[in-house]
Amino acid sequence: MMNKVKILCVTTALIASSSLWAADTNVATTSTTNTVPEKTMPYGDNPSIGRVLLYKTGKGIQNLGHSIQHSSEKTSAKISKSWQEAKVYSAEQSQSIQAKAEETKEVTTKKLQETKDAVIGTNDGNIPIVHAELSQSSSN
Repeated sequence: MMNKVKILCVTTALIASSSLWAADTNVATTSTTNTVPEKTMPYGDNPSIGRVLLYKTGKGIQNLGHSIQHSSEKTSAKISKSWQEAKVYSAEQSQSIQAKAEETKEVTTKKLQETKDAVIGTNDGNIPIVHAELSQSSSN
C-alpha cells in the first residue's frame, strides 16, 4: 500500500510539472510566432463539429470533382486520338476501295470489248470475210 502511495505522489508531481513545461513551451512559441505566422484552420479556432464536417465534406467533394475532371480529360484525349486514327484509316480504306473499283471497271470494260470484238468483229468496221469455195450442189 505504501508503494502505491509513493507511485501516486510521483505521478501527480510529474503531471503537475508537465503543465508547467507546457506553459514554458507556449512562451517559446509566442516568440517564434512573430517570425512565422501560425496556420489557422479555415473553419476557425474553435468550430462546432458540424462546421468541421461540412468543411471536410466540401473538400472531399471538391477533390472528387477534380479527379473526375482529370479522368474525363484523359478519356476525352484518348477518344479524340482514336477518332482521328479511325478517320485516317477510313480515308485510306476508301481510297483503296475506290482504286479497286476503278481497276475492276477497266478490266470489265476491256473484257466486254474483247467479247464484242470476238462476236461481231473488230471495232474498225472491217468485218473479216473468209474466202472459200462455194459448196457443191447435192443434185449431181
